[in-house]
Amino acid sequence: MKYLHRALLSAVVCVVFPGCSQIAGLQKAQEVTDPVTQRPIPVLQAYDDTELAPAPDAQSPYPQQFSRSTLLDLLTAEIAGQRGQVDMLLQNYLKVARETRDIGVIRRALNAAQYIKDDAAMTEMTLLWTEVEPDNVDAHQLAAFQLIKQKQYPEALSHMEQVLELEGPTTFDRLAVHAKNLTDEEKKELLNLYKKILERHPENGELMYGYAVLQEINGMEEAALASTDPLLKTSPDNPAVIALRARLLKSVKGVDVSLAYLKKQYAKHPDEVQVGALYARTQIEAHNFDAAQSIYKELMNRFPNTPHLKLSYALVSLENQHIQEARKHLEELVKQGQHLNEAHFYLARIADQEDRVEDAIQHYQNVTRGGHYFNALARSAYLLIRSGRQSEAEAAFTEARENLPSQASQLWELQINLMLELDDLDAALKFSNQAVEEYPEDLQLLYARAMLKDRMGLLQGMEDDLRHIIALDPDNAVALNALGYTLADRTERTQEAYNLINKALELDPGNPAILDSMGWVLFRLGKSGEAVGFLQEAYSKFPDPEVASHLGEVLWSLGRQDDAKNIWREALNTKPDHQLLNETLKRLNVDL
Repeated sequence: MKYLHRALLSAVVCVVFPGCSQIAGLQKAQEVTDPVTQRPIPVLQAYDDTELAPAPDAQSPYPQQFSRSTLLDLLTAEIAGQRGQVDMLLQNYLKVARETRDIGVIRRALNAAQYIKDDAAMTEMTLLWTEVEPDNVDAHQLAAFQLIKQKQYPEALSHMEQVLELEGPTTFDRLAVHAKNLTDEEKKELLNLYKKILERHPENGELMYGYAVLQEINGMEEAALASTDPLLKTSPDNPAVIALRARLLKSVKGVDVSLAYLKKQYAKHPDEVQVGALYARTQIEAHNFDAAQSIYKELMNRFPNTPHLKLSYALVSLENQHIQEARKHLEELVKQGQHLNEAHFYLARIADQEDRVEDAIQHYQNVTRGGHYFNALARSAYLLIRSGRQSEAEAAFTEARENLPSQASQLWELQINLMLELDDLDAALKFSNQAVEEYPEDLQLLYARAMLKDRMGLLQGMEDDLRHIIALDPDNAVALNALGYTLADRTERTQEAYNLINKALELDPGNPAILDSMGWVLFRLGKSGEAVGFLQEAYSKFPDPEVASHLGEVLWSLGRQDDAKNIWREALNTKPDHQLLNETLKRLNVDL
């Protein structure tokens, strides 16, 4: 047993750390790729037991050899890994990496940290790697990436600049492009950092491009446009630079100037798909759909094995009402197994418009994911119900929830809204009850059911759901306002209603719906003079017929009949059949 223990120790160390020169008789089997450096690492599969022996207790002067306690830590880590205890594996490797600063251990710790997505450990080990191997490009690249993820931009750019000085590949351009998701303050900070680095490396194309992108993201379009001038001198044929220039020309000088520039670039670079596709998309933005279709057709013929061009051509053909042309290319995409969800969705739309219901249903049901999935599911269910196949529609929603459990609550909402669209309130309430039973603390589902109960005249049920929401989320301004308005409008509990609406207004003071509610409850409390200001502000922000109805009635009560009539006439012009507005005019016996 003791001999076996020695063998296991040595085998672990050599498999983990290639190049264990103190062990003889090792044979290289094959090569695998290190996930950190993407470089080949030999895998060792055979060894001579007679050569196996533990390292001495004292720390060896050679980095490949470890003390007995260190080897035991490594062995414990590997056994933990075999048992699926990756956290323990990582912790042991972190400990040894800190103690020994051995590059093999550091990389092993990085692999484990990557596997369990431990960003803190990843960052620590990448920074340690840069200390141990300060001239390693991969180390600085990974350190920069980790620091960017943690929004430590000055530190990240320091490592990126180190990569630059080591003449390795940098990612200044990609970092700048992804900066659009940052806060305004972070965008400004990054812009200033790029400016400083660009001053030290003025000829670096990635930096120049990244700086121009950051100027654009910071709303400095004119300055960004000027920054593309030197870029075009050094990289005149770079599609990304051309695209940036075209985008900035559109922002600063208008779409026609951008189109003129893209026309020249497209003629100059007919084999650059990115330039041609951008030219076509810009034509679409300018509502030049015929021109866009022509460009996409040229691109599609030039690059017949590029499916996204075929899809774009089909969609712009559809926009131009060239239905047969669109159908032909969408069907080709289906046969090729390319862009299946988009192709099936638009083939469904075509069949739907042509009243080929069964074909439409089939195509909609072949949309299994992507941005069109919810619309396809809802429309196929609608057509099934209209065809008398209610059970099939319900089964489709059930299957969708089983396939997408993380989106089950949204799928319940979709099904409920479909029933409302079909004016089947009983079915909508049935599905609402099932949804809330499954997700009793889902605020969206509770609110949807509350509004449905309100529509069905189930006042107490509505109040129960809204109070449940408020119990779960006491600062939910939407629920506070909805309950307050309902109490003000349909009960005599006006003071209670005022308290609810007042709290909602404190939480969301500029919300026009809450301003309308406050004006209405003040009117119901007999405070028309105070009410009118809230209602006028609400109407200026949201000129909705319901708000107009309230504002007009308050003005009418104050003797300002002409003002009230003007408000009502304006609202009726936008929505002459609005139920509440017409009921108000009838109740007040107003003839406009």
